[in-house]
Amino acid sequence: MRRVLLALLPCAGGAVYFFGWRSLALALGACAIGFLVEFAFCRRRREPVSEAVFVTGLLYTLALPPTVPWHVLLIGMAFAVIFAKEAFGGFGRNIFNPALAGRCFVYVCFPTALTATWAPPAAGGAGALAQWTTAGAVDAVTSATPLALLKAGQAPAPPVQDLLFGRIAGSMGVTSALLILIGGLYLLLSRTARWGTALSLVISYAALCELLHRLGVRPVPPAAVAVLGGGFLFGALFMATDPVSSPSTRAGRVICGILIAVCTLVIRNFSVFNGGLMFAILLGNMFGPIIDYAVLQAKRRGEVPA
Repeated sequence: MRRVLLALLPCAGGAVYFFGWRSLALALGACAIGFLVEFAFCRRRREPVSEAVFVTGLLYTLALPPTVPWHVLLIGMAFAVIFAKEAFGGFGRNIFNPALAGRCFVYVCFPTALTATWAPPAAGGAGALAQWTTAGAVDAVTSATPLALLKAGQAPAPPVQDLLFGRIAGSMGVTSALLILIGGLYLLLSRTARWGTALSLVISYAALCELLHRLGVRPVPPAAVAVLGGGFLFGALFMATDPVSSPSTRAGRVICGILIAVCTLVIRNFSVFNGGLMFAILLGNMFGPIIDYAVLQAKRRGEVPA
């Protein structure tokens, strides 16, 4: 858990740099309410609160827009701990990724707060380090993210350098693909996260997007824009690789990654929802145990390795 928190520091720093110190306050608030809720359950079981609740709080916060209201943040975090973690028995027993479950809950219950307003990133070398927030004025808030405008056919694809370095509107901790890669590669190289799910997800999603884009299927973007934008790498490296809610077999992780990639492609481009990866990973969590069971049965018959 401490290695995951360390890996998330670049994204958290990027959130403060691009959108102001309110981002840090939101993260601390989510971690605090998550700790209090989990403490209430752990006290009854006479167990200590695990450090995983701080990972959940930081992941959940970084995947939200910088303009998210405080009550939406706190309600979603409480839901994540109660219904996606403690309802299943606590740490290590959850079926769904708690951070994604909390974000999905507020995404459905508070759609305006999650999708209608997006703060622009700060300009200049100092970024927003001297600001509380970049959304202080009504006219300083954009109506949609660049990828949402691209999907609607209202704007061209954002430059790859903007997606790489993060000077675009979006969720507070996932706009910079470079910062995500720094933390994500640390997770993979330190073996905190497994390679199977992440690689199969990224490769299959990039290949499908590039193929469909070249065939003229719209609004599917080219692979570079699809992979670097919309927080895709954040979900692929930090959430899809969750060791508790992802498959435990090697073949199962690869299959799950491909399943998530296909679902993300369909939901992102051909539904009313822009947050396709969020729903896709939760679907992958749901089918993870079934995939593991099928892989183990195949192993017993000598068809595939575990």
